[in-house]
Amino acid sequence: MGGVLVAAVIGLGIALWHQTDTVNFLSEQYALEKEQLADEYTQLAIQYEGYRLEINNDSLEQKLEDQRIKIQRLVEELKQTKAEDARKIASLKKELATVRSVLRYYVAQVDSLNTINEQLMAENKEVRQQMTKVNNANANLKQENKQLAEKVDIASHLSATNLKAEAHNKRGKKTSSLKSTTQFVVDFIVGANVTAETGEKTIYVRILKPNEELLTNAKSGSFDYDGAQIGFSMRKNIEYTGDEHSVTMFWTRNETLDPGKYTFEVYADGKLIGQTRLVMEK
Repeated sequence: MGGVLVAAVIGLGIALWHQTDTVNFLSEQYALEKEQLADEYTQLAIQYEGYRLEINNDSLEQKLEDQRIKIQRLVEELKQTKAEDARKIASLKKELATVRSVLRYYVAQVDSLNTINEQLMAENKEVRQQMTKVNNANANLKQENKQLAEKVDIASHLSATNLKAEAHNKRGKKTSSLKSTTQFVVDFIVGANVTAETGEKTIYVRILKPNEELLTNAKSGSFDYDGAQIGFSMRKNIEYTGDEHSVTMFWTRNETLDPGKYTFEVYADGKLIGQTRLVMEK
C-alpha cells in the first residue's frame, strides 16, 4: 500500500513538472508572438506613413491617415494585452490582416494614380512641346510678315533720282560764289513706282547751312517726320501718277550766308527720299 502511494506521488510530481514546463513553454511562445505582432504593427505604421507622404490626393491621403491612426490604437491595445491572453492576441492578428489588406488596396490605388499622373505628365510635356513648336512657327511667321511688310513699305517709298543742287546768280547762271548767289535751285526726278500710292504729293526740301541750321523764309513751316515735327525750307505739291515726275524747286536768298558745305534733303510721304550737298565759296 505504501509503495502504491509513493508511486502515485511520484507520478503526480512528474505530471506537474511536465505541465509547468508546458505552461512555461506556452508563455514564452505567447510573449514571442506578442513581440512579433508588435513589430509587424510598427512596420505597417511606417509603410502607411511612407505612402501618405508620396501621394497628392487629399481623399486618399485622409483614408491612409485614418488607417495609420487605427494602427496606433491597435498598437496601444497590444501593449496593454497580456502575453497569456491568446484570444486578444488572435483578435489583434485578425485586425492586422485586415489593415494589411486595406493597405494593399490603397497601394494599388496609389500606383494607379502614379501611372495616370505619369501619363498626364507625358501628355502635358508633348502638348507643351507642340505648343512651343506652334508658338515658334507663329513667331517666325510674324517675323516673316513683318519683314515682308517692311519690304513692301520700302518698295512703296518714292525716290528722288538725278538729284542736284545749284546756286544761281541774278542772271540765272550757275555760280559757286555766295557773293553773287541769289537763289538755290534743287532739281530731281521722282522715280516711277507701281506700288506707291498715286495722287497729290507734297515734296519738302530742307536746306541746312554749314552749321546745320535750317534756311527758312516766309513760306517755310514744318511737317511730320518719324512721329515728330521738323522744319522745311520750301515745299511743292505735285500730282503723282506712278510714272517719273520731274521736279524743280527754287529758294530765294534772304539773309547773309557763310561759305562752306550746304546740305539739301528731299522728303515725301514722311520719308527722306534723297539728299545732296553743295560747297559754296565767298
